[in-house]
Order: sequence, then C-alpha cells, then structure tokens
Amino acid sequence: MANIPITPLEKIAWEFAKQKHAGQIRKFTGQPYFDGHVQKVNGTVKLYTKDEATLIAALLHDVIEDCYENKWEGYKEIKDLFGQEIANIVLELTSDKDAINHQYEGSKTRYLIYKMSHMSQKALTIKLSDRFNNIADAFTASEKFRNSYYRETMAIADAMKSVKLTYIQRMLLADIEHKLENIRKIFKIKKVNDMK
Repeated sequence: MANIPITPLEKIAWEFAKQKHAGQIRKFTGQPYFDGHVQKVNGTVKLYTKDEATLIAALLHDVIEDCYENKWEGYKEIKDLFGQEIANIVLELTSDKDAINHQYEGSKTRYLIYKMSHMSQKALTIKLSDRFNNIADAFTASEKFRNSYYRETMAIADAMKSVKLTYIQRMLLADIEHKLENIRKIFKIKKVNDMK
C-alpha cells in the first residue's frame, strides 16, 4: 500500500521535505532520497502511530542535518512552519558531528547509544524507524558498509534493551533485530562483541 499524508499539515511537511531533499540520492539504491528513505521512515512510523507531530517530524528527520549549513536556520524555519514541538524533535534527531568527534572520539556507535538512550519518546520512535529502514537498505550495500552498519546496529539494539521503551518502540526494536538476524544468516556475518 502506498504511503500518503493523512492530515493537511502532514501534506505540507511532505512537500517541504521533498523540496528540501530535491537532488539528493539514497546511497546504494540510487533513488531520490525522499522516495528512497524519508517517506519510508514516515510510512514505518505510520504503521504504529497516527500522532501528527511524530509523522511530520519523521518526514523532516534529516532536513536540518542534510539541507542546511547552519542547523539553527533549519530549526527556525521548521519551527516557523510546523511549531516548536516538531522543530525540537527534528533537532533531537540531528547528529552532532562535533560531539561525535570530540566527546566520543569519533565513535558514532557510542554517540548514538547515548543519544538514543536520552531521546524523547517521539524522537526515539522515529529514530528506531529510521534505523529499521537503514538496516533494510543494508542488503544492497557494499560488504564493508553492510558489516559495519550491522555491527553498529547490533550494539544499539543491545543497548536499547536497558532503556524503558514503549510498546511501539519494543515492536520496532524486534523488527530491527529480525532484519539483523536475516542479514547475519544471508551474509554469514560473525557476531562481534567489541564495538567502537
């Protein structure tokens, strides 16, 4: 079933995100980024909740990170168009490269584990949906990327087991773990305990 916006404001966010990501390509699939990833994350979230703020933030989850040189300009534009709650969720979902490089010594895995363990409920639901779609796309990735992303996602999934998750988040985590197991079996990836 095709994913479509279900509220007027979600439709505006859909068009806004599509325009902002115009010209960007999804790695490995070669699809336009919005079609190949953004609307899929929104569709995954939509399987679990119809909360408008969560659905809109899912559409905008990569906008600040991928479409603005200055994250605060992106934050302000999203806040002006969609409100503070949505802008705050999108900001939570925006990676901080300085923090990864300086606080976490280049370890995106440790950064994401800490960040996801401290996210708001709506942001974490979107982040898990994002991770689910990314790991699904790992089937078409290069071996090096797939193995690295598999191990990073395994570490995150293990860490999420000690976080108090909602029912929706537990279901998303189970979906992620199912994909990971499929990847491990198909590509015969060995389990590795020492993550970066």
